Amino acid sequence: MIRNKMILNPEERKATNIDEIVKEYAKIDEGWLRFHYKLSIWLVVFAFMIECLLSIMIVQTDLLSTTVPVYIWRYIAVPSGMNLLCIGIAAVVMRSQRISHQLKMYTISLLLVAVAFVLFTVHTIFVSSYFIFAIAIMLTAAYTCYKVTAVATAASIIGFAVSEIFIVWDSEKSIIFNSALRLGDFLVGLFILLAFSFICMVFIHYQRKKNLASIQLELERFRLEKKLEIDEMTGVNNRAAFLRSLKKIEGAAGEKYILAIVDIDNFKKINDTWGHYSGDECIIQFSKVLKDNSEKYTTYRYGGDEFCLIFQDIGIAEAEEICRRIQEQLNKVDIKKLPDLNLTTSIGMAVYIDEMEMSEWFGCADLALYQAKEVRNAIRIY
Repeated sequence: MIRNKMILNPEERKATNIDEIVKEYAKIDEGWLRFHYKLSIWLVVFAFMIECLLSIMIVQTDLLSTTVPVYIWRYIAVPSGMNLLCIGIAAVVMRSQRISHQLKMYTISLLLVAVAFVLFTVHTIFVSSYFIFAIAIMLTAAYTCYKVTAVATAASIIGFAVSEIFIVWDSEKSIIFNSALRLGDFLVGLFILLAFSFICMVFIHYQRKKNLASIQLELERFRLEKKLEIDEMTGVNNRAAFLRSLKKIEGAAGEKYILAIVDIDNFKKINDTWGHYSGDECIIQFSKVLKDNSEKYTTYRYGGDEFCLIFQDIGIAEAEEICRRIQEQLNKVDIKKLPDLNLTTSIGMAVYIDEMEMSEWFGCADLALYQAKEVRNAIRIY
């Protein structure tokens, strides 16, 4: 189970493989849950077979201290019936579509503890049989969930204590308060169960760190790539990001794309008249206007004062309306150092046609831009 401690914005989650990594971890959890369930079944079957073999051996020797029917009832029928009930509940839970994966984890873990409780209670004269509780705790570590392991540990310790202190299933069992040796074994058993729990918690801690590290590395890789594709001056995507986007679009079928190429009118004159610093300020203000209206498109700085906008899944009329809004807002931009400057932009647009070459698509938009610049502050659609 993964607890993603990193805050991801929708763009990061969509662009990275993090969701795929988390899905793979979820599949591993699902596989382990099924194994956990099957292992519980095999444990019950194995315990039943051992009981049957022991009963044959005991009946044929003078070790039997009670009648055969009582022995079968006490050591085979009752414990096997209780364990089968646990397995039946587990089967219902595993097959249910309404029960969440997390609840199934808790249920299967606790049912295995219940099976361990039954087996330990029946054979409590063998003090070492408390290790079956340790197995129930250990199996929860693969979920890498502190709460599941903590719940299984608490249930195991309670079951172990209740069985030792309050239940006398075997008449030959020594009460722990009447036997210093038995009390010592009980305390050792508690210590070992707690030690198993601690080891599992440490395992979970490092396993979660490893899992989170793989997600962190994927996120850092994406952020580094993203940083390399960001224009430092304007903060929008750069030319490399634009070319990568074109490669993704190339060959796409059934999706609507519109390319708009925009640049500032008379930009060379601005540089020549007021200097390159003022020209850079114009580009920065222009990029802000583009970012303010970028709900329906992605902005790229192609070079100099030229920007590219890629619209997706909208019609040409809506895209043209957005471009007109960009022109209107740019006209209202007030640059303090250039109070007499009226910024305008020309825009060329082209619709992507299925299987169109990217160079052809860009060329169409560029030709439309050329036609718009002949007029200035205009929009032309190829």
